[in-house]
Amino acid sequence: MGDSDFFDWLKTKQSNGKLTQTQVDGMNELLAVVKPDVLQSAIAKLNGWTDTAVGGLLLSKRGADMMKRYEGFRSEPYIDMVGVPTIGYGNTYYPDGRKVKMTDKSLTESQAAQLKQDIINLDFASGVNKLFADEIASGKLNQNMFDALVSLAYNIGIGALSRSNSITGNIHKGNYKLAADGFLKYNNGRVNGKLEPIPGLTRRRTEERALFLS
Repeated sequence: MGDSDFFDWLKTKQSNGKLTQTQVDGMNELLAVVKPDVLQSAIAKLNGWTDTAVGGLLLSKRGADMMKRYEGFRSEPYIDMVGVPTIGYGNTYYPDGRKVKMTDKSLTESQAAQLKQDIINLDFASGVNKLFADEIASGKLNQNMFDALVSLAYNIGIGALSRSNSITGNIHKGNYKLAADGFLKYNNGRVNGKLEPIPGLTRRRTEERALFLS
């Protein structure tokens, strides 16, 4: 982990996704004497951030921004394109496991951003780290690949990603180009009871594939 990765991680822990100059100056003083990954673990423990992605990779600002752009912000609960109650930045459930209901209270954008980050840390960044622990540890799976996989997992679920021979199977075999092509297969949604390609999902999978290969 480099200094920029550390600051990207720290930004994800702020409700507005930003750091004050005082925070930046203070962290730079500490980084002058402490390695970024050591400081990250210490801050996580101090604040009680039981983020299971600590020790592996974390979603970068680039990855988070891409996901927010595709999910879009909605303060009120709404029904998504496949008929599921959703709120904020595409969240269908809360950290305690409760599913979003149409009667739920509205969220501010900062609350929605925090909810999104909590869910990503709880189920998706940690899940991708576990699925590809060997590849991450050996340096074969880089930050852009990780971001693309978290974005996909957030959309289709960790379970579906873990069962994907076209993506997970090929990554474990070292076939990264084939794994990237596998992203394009996950562009279907259920419309009126039938699975069919969704233009928005096709665009998202194409961008995730490009990010994975960059």
